[in-house]
Amino acid sequence: MASGSSSLKKDLTLYDVYAISTGAMFSSGFFLLPGIAAAETGPSVVLAYFVAGVLILPSMYSMAELSTAMPKAGGTYYFLDRSLGPLAGTVGGLGTWLALVFKSAFALIGMGAYGAYLAIYADVPIKPLAAALTVAFGVLNIVGAKESSWLQRVLVTILVGVLTFYAAQGAMSVWGGQSAVGGAAGEFPPFFTEGVRGFLATIGIVFVSYAGLTKVASVAEEVKNPDRNIPLGMGLSLLTATGIYVIGVAIMVAILPASDLQADLTPVFTSG
Repeated sequence: MASGSSSLKKDLTLYDVYAISTGAMFSSGFFLLPGIAAAETGPSVVLAYFVAGVLILPSMYSMAELSTAMPKAGGTYYFLDRSLGPLAGTVGGLGTWLALVFKSAFALIGMGAYGAYLAIYADVPIKPLAAALTVAFGVLNIVGAKESSWLQRVLVTILVGVLTFYAAQGAMSVWGGQSAVGGAAGEFPPFFTEGVRGFLATIGIVFVSYAGLTKVASVAEEVKNPDRNIPLGMGLSLLTATGIYVIGVAIMVAILPASDLQADLTPVFTSG
């Protein structure tokens, strides 16, 4: 078989790369995790999100380099298979699959927490809706990257727009000294409530929020001009995610009392 006969068609643009990376990052890491992380380190959770964003840079650079040098479908599996052999590729592929399973499970916990509000206010049957969405997104992923990329672009555009509005509205509330729960915003407890050990542990906890950044390597073979679009798309995605994470979590810390935030599984809803 000729080497080029199994090549996939290059349909994905720079914005597709950006949308895939950004969409893979925003889930429970922003909508659920801030309260859990704040319980470990207090207001310094804001700094923990920033440091975690910096620590993902080596992974981003290495994955961008590999994806541009070997723009093939498979991502981590393909890179390990080519460099260390089939066994390493299989182990790496299974590890990536398990990581995605656990990350998806964590995201579903967050969806369940917010879905409880949807059921209360809109009388929506959550389980049938969740099952229908699971099937729909599964079918979209099966049919191919090109067919699902348009939906990814739409969803990410809406998501980033909504989160930007949330950040702007929250910043104005904090700037005006008003708290969503009454009283003055910004009355923080000590910045590092659990010391350096708690802060370092929290960096490890929130690092998962950036784990989706490099998943775009799995569709590198379908990206137009991968030498430019993959590293640029990943870089823009990281800037967007880090900015929204840091500003958004800072708003949660400023608006919600520490005891409320640390016990809250829906901090975006509560602080908004």
